[in-house]
Amino acid sequence: MTRSSNNNDFSQPPQPNRSSNVWIWIAAGTGCGCLGLFVVIGIIAAIALPSFLNQANKGRQAEAKQYVSSMLKAQQAYRIEKPTFTNSLPELGVGIRSETTNYSYKIVPQPDKSKSVMVTAQSKITGLKSYTGAVFTIKKGANITTVTVICESNLSTSTPPVMPAPPKSENSLIQCPSGSQKL
Repeated sequence: MTRSSNNNDFSQPPQPNRSSNVWIWIAAGTGCGCLGLFVVIGIIAAIALPSFLNQANKGRQAEAKQYVSSMLKAQQAYRIEKPTFTNSLPELGVGIRSETTNYSYKIVPQPDKSKSVMVTAQSKITGLKSYTGAVFTIKKGANITTVTVICESNLSTSTPPVMPAPPKSENSLIQCPSGSQKL
């Protein structure tokens, strides 16, 4: 006996078409949207992570700027009391260690310790800029006074900028060396 082809015959299960199978696999694969959520979170993270790391580096660099500034001010005070600048970090009395997690700090002796001193912050971590600070004595009228500058490397480097040239007169500005900028 042959079966009649009756559309009302519900004894056989219906056969799904191919397009409905694809949608079933997509829904199951995405976990009803969970995969899409992970994709969106991944895109947001890819956009936000560089910005977050940049802000973290700026915070680390703030340490170096503050330490160099403090060392320069302490050198100015030291020079007022003594005829020369000091080459000793402990003699400055500011409580700055020569090594931190992010930077190494140094006082670099100059040929004439009564006329100038250089301090450096050398980055120890990739992605951080390095700094050089300098104090110069200048004659202003009948008096001797000091002027300072902090130079920041233009790029991330573990090499601090070289010593800036001393000002030529009391009215001239100190220029940072090539590859760095004045703060």
